[in-house]
Amino acid sequence: MRYTGLIVMIAFLVSCQRDKNVEQPVAQVFESCLYLSEISDFIPAGISREDSIIMAGNYIKNWVTQKLLLHKAIENLSGEEVQIQKQVEDYRSSLLIHRYKQKMVEQHLMENIDETEIENYYQEHKNNFVLVSPIVKSVFFILPKNAPSLKKVKKWFDSDKEEDQESLEDYCLTHARKYDKFKNNWIEVKYLLNLVPGDSNNLEQAILTRNDIEIEDDDSYYFLKINDLRIEQTVAPIEYVKDEIIMILKNKKKLQFENELEKQINQEGRRKKYVKIY
Repeated sequence: MRYTGLIVMIAFLVSCQRDKNVEQPVAQVFESCLYLSEISDFIPAGISREDSIIMAGNYIKNWVTQKLLLHKAIENLSGEEVQIQKQVEDYRSSLLIHRYKQKMVEQHLMENIDETEIENYYQEHKNNFVLVSPIVKSVFFILPKNAPSLKKVKKWFDSDKEEDQESLEDYCLTHARKYDKFKNNWIEVKYLLNLVPGDSNNLEQAILTRNDIEIEDDDSYYFLKINDLRIEQTVAPIEYVKDEIIMILKNKKKLQFENELEKQINQEGRRKKYVKIY
């Protein structure tokens, strides 16, 4: 089949008449017709004439091929057509129901999960939140060896006083090559092991014994301060699992809402005599 003249005409119409209400068929396979508007919607505005020709040609070829394949499939799979039709209808029904439920949830289930709900769920299900690997709260920074006032930095680093930690942060924001508090979140120890040079096993052991790390290489000093630690096989702190709990509670509320929605729809159907049970 030769499409060249037709494609050029389509490209011209698409580019010049995109805003006009033109509805003329450009191809037909058996009783199915392909209309100009379908191709026009497919081709983006503002592309070149050459690109329009290529895209229009590909669209027509794919459309013709699909229609011919469908015709052959119906001819050769007539015995399975009823089953396939049922599967399509079941999928359509499931998709529409899912969309409807989703819309109802978005309209009627907008409230946030409050802190009391999170705390109560955490306390009641602590055994579900046992750590499989150790986590820490830490501060990490790298300083060049020519950085000023290194004695003060080491004093602040070794201190747990709030004012010393504030001084350390101010200093690092100005002089550090890298400075990271990890947003004050809990993080798994394994993510720290590649930040500092040296043997990772020794580093992990030092972290797990809550030793602050000071290591140097030819160019830099590496500092890793361990502010808090939870080892594996202990219960995770609530901050670490808070997002997971929120997701669990939202899913529970969603399921409860959907169950109530189905109950109400059944009651309405029976009340309005939409349903007959024989």
